[in-house]
Formats: sequence, structure tokens, C-alpha cells
Amino acid sequence: MFDMHPLIVALILAGAPAIAPVHTAEPDPVAGLRFLLARGAGATTEFYGDTSTDLERQVQLSNGRTTIITTGMEVKGTGKVKLGRAGVIASEHTRHMSIGGEKQLMVEAAATDPYFAGVLRAAGRLRLISVGGWQYQLAPGATSWVRIGRASGAAAAYGDQFINVLEPATLRTLLAAASSKDVTPWLKDNTSGRRQRIYTLSGTITLKQLHRVSPSFREAAGTADLGTSEVNWTYMYDDRGWPYRIVWSFNLHPDLRSKAAGWGEGRIDQARLGTQYRKWDKPMTIVAPRAKPGRGLAVDEFSDVLSAPARRR
Repeated sequence: MFDMHPLIVALILAGAPAIAPVHTAEPDPVAGLRFLLARGAGATTEFYGDTSTDLERQVQLSNGRTTIITTGMEVKGTGKVKLGRAGVIASEHTRHMSIGGEKQLMVEAAATDPYFAGVLRAAGRLRLISVGGWQYQLAPGATSWVRIGRASGAAAAYGDQFINVLEPATLRTLLAAASSKDVTPWLKDNTSGRRQRIYTLSGTITLKQLHRVSPSFREAAGTADLGTSEVNWTYMYDDRGWPYRIVWSFNLHPDLRSKAAGWGEGRIDQARLGTQYRKWDKPMTIVAPRAKPGRGLAVDEFSDVLSAPARRR
């Protein structure tokens, strides 16, 4: 369940060292972001993530030994973000979700748990677009788009990805709390071919702190009781100060389960997601699809677990 995807593992790894260009001054990531905001830039995204749930069962193997089976969710996909002077003004998110591990555990739980019932309905290919003050959804198996309600331009992209580093206040908060820093040699990016240097910062932030500073997280989490949960984060930016990658992870160690709670009344005890940003220097357009008003899925992003309805015992 928790084998890491290369996007999450390769926080520092890249190609072979190249000759360093003459510009070696350390970049300012806040200034780099403000440049992109003022320019109205856009980027493509690629993301991978997974979660582990508290659904488990002890089973006996044919050799007489016992083992624990579990289940969770795995997501991957691509998207786009378009910036304006205040932040993300439009976003697009194409998400493929699968149920990992022993799916039958979730099927059985769904009979009495509306959250897991919603997760099962969201499995497959889901598309979200937020533009012009509205959010649009194309649910798995659906053939037509639905306009599901009012939303910010960031809503489609920042529900699985909790940490929006394209908000200046959120980025400043992370930078101020960074506990470690690293920098690569000059490397050649395997996708763009550009020689670049990647700066890496890491730290932790509580969900309550993130809720206070981040408009997009407040929109995603709503009025959920966030408790004392915190996430570990790693932020990477290039030698221009432009966003390169953001990864967060949450891990409730088994020894702590009696003293602390997982997310959503304990439903999620481990989770992580990494987002890669590319092509900041290319034109980007996001348009609304033809759609009719309608109701969206009850569960369509990781953040939905934070405000999930109470479990029925």
C-alpha cells in the first residue's frame, strides 16, 4: 500500500551534474511566485498519492499463520493551474483513483459508513474544472459535465493537494517554519532539457495553522474539526524561485493510535500526496465545459475525509 511513487521519493534525485551557469545567487521563492502571479502564468501538474485506512481484518492463511489485511486509496493524475495577481484563478484536475489492498473491506464498511460509500463511487477517472467562479465535474462513468456549484479558481486543484504554495501567505508561512534546507548541483531537467538548480525545504505544519493562512484549504476543509493533526511537507523550487514540487505526508504511528486520532474519526491513518509543476513559461488557458447544473459526488478529494459525516456504529 505504501510503496512510494518516484515523484514522491525523488525529492533530490535528478540527472547528471552539468556545468554551472554564471547566475549563482540564491533565488527568493516569494519573489519568484510574485513574478509568476503578476505575469498571469500557468503550469501543468502531475500528482501521485495514497492513503491507508483503519479498515483491517486478521485472517488465517492456509499454513495456519495469521496476517492483517487492509485497504486504502491510490490516486494519480494530471492537471493545469492558471494564475492571476491574487493566486490561482482557474484550475483543472484529472484524477484516477483506485482502491488498494483488500477492497472488500471497504465494500463491507460502506453499508454503514457514508464516507466509504462515497469513496467507492468516486473510484475511476474523475475530472474537475474550476473557472469563472464555478466548479464543474465529470464523474467516473459519466458522459456529460455537471456544474456543481460556486467555487474559487483553485478548488479543482487543491482538495487532494492540501498545501497551495501558489498563495503568497501560505508560501511565506512554510518558509518561516522550514526546519531543513538542501540544494542540488546544477542539473539538466529530463523533461524540459533546462539546466537548473533545485532548492529543497522541509518542515511541518498543523492543519489548524494551514486553515488560518490558506484560503484554498479553508474552502476544501470547510468547518471541519481539525484537531491537532500536522503534516510533514517538502517544498522544492528552482533557481528562478519558481515552484517545482510540493509533497505532504501524514502518518499516525500505530503506537499513537490510543492517544491521537486519524483523519475523519480515525478513518485515514496515513496519507501523502506530491504535485509536480512544469511549463511555467508556456501559455496556459482553462475554459469552462458545456454543463448543466447538478449535484456532484459527495467524496471527490482527500480533504473530504476531514468533514466526513459521523460513522454509524
